[in-house]
Amino acid sequence: MELRQVGHEDVAALRQEKLLHYHLPLLPDFHVHLAGHAEAWELHEGASMVGYALALRDKHEGHEHVTLVEMYLTAPYRDRYEDAIDLVRETLEPRVYLARSDDCTYETALLANGYQMEASMALMAARVVAPPGEAHGLNLVPLDYPHLRAAHDLYLHVRGVEQAPTYSDLEQQLDGDRLWVLTDHDQPVALVAREPSEGTSRYCLLDILAPHVDDGPQVWALLTAGGMVEIEGRTPAAVLDMRDIRKIDVFRAAGYYTAATYLIFYDAEAGRPSVPTISRDALRLLVEGDEPFHLIDVLGEDHWERGHLPKAQWVDFRSLTKEARKRFKKDEKIVVYCNDYT
Repeated sequence: MELRQVGHEDVAALRQEKLLHYHLPLLPDFHVHLAGHAEAWELHEGASMVGYALALRDKHEGHEHVTLVEMYLTAPYRDRYEDAIDLVRETLEPRVYLARSDDCTYETALLANGYQMEASMALMAARVVAPPGEAHGLNLVPLDYPHLRAAHDLYLHVRGVEQAPTYSDLEQQLDGDRLWVLTDHDQPVALVAREPSEGTSRYCLLDILAPHVDDGPQVWALLTAGGMVEIEGRTPAAVLDMRDIRKIDVFRAAGYYTAATYLIFYDAEAGRPSVPTISRDALRLLVEGDEPFHLIDVLGEDHWERGHLPKAQWVDFRSLTKEARKRFKKDEKIVVYCNDYT
């Protein structure tokens, strides 16, 4: 096998073929963004093109990380994934490989190479959209000017200043149907966001922002929004952070099942990208010194109450991603410790 760099148009047909092999033929926005910025490479066996790979190059602090975003081999060559991975590793030197759990042969080949795996995102779809039941003072209405401030405040609370849309961004969505406001006795308490899916018009992605709302009203809002999507002839779906256990439970209660998960594989020899480790001695110098940094304890709350390192802050590991976005800036030094290693 050999690799040849080409344009995206040269692998477009194979990308569509790969998409149709998925149990849920849907590409989330984050994947579309990564793939759109990646280099396209054809895999050749002699004169035949037998597959393709997408590799994303990301420069970070003077060095470069390569992430393999997609890989696909055509039917006669599906047993050659391990060979293809070896070739890509030698040529492009990726540290990270992105795969889906319904991309079974590729996933198995990565596991066979001894790569470390973490689950990242859950790709969910509604089995059947059930009626929402009694409202008990609940209502789901399109975003309008009276609810604009509440919508902006909800985004700020959930996503933080850097990732929350501005007032102008929200104003541009007033004439569309991408945001609905969940009200409880006319008080805005949550948002349901919807967006079209990539790869197929069969699905519509939903999300709910409800930091202080019980599960029951959230389920009601998702079922109500799902019914509106179904009337359009589409199936409600969702892409959720697998660390957000509560939200996943809410979607399950609304009748969603996990159709696939996005998996991240790390090259065991190259190490995890951009996440170095620190020795205990080096950490002791940081704690005793004046250099600004954040020391985060992600052990259980009981462990924290029994004792923790000086200068540490406790963050529940189940909400680590959300809390990190709210508390820290990207250029700040952060050390996280648990009970396995520091």
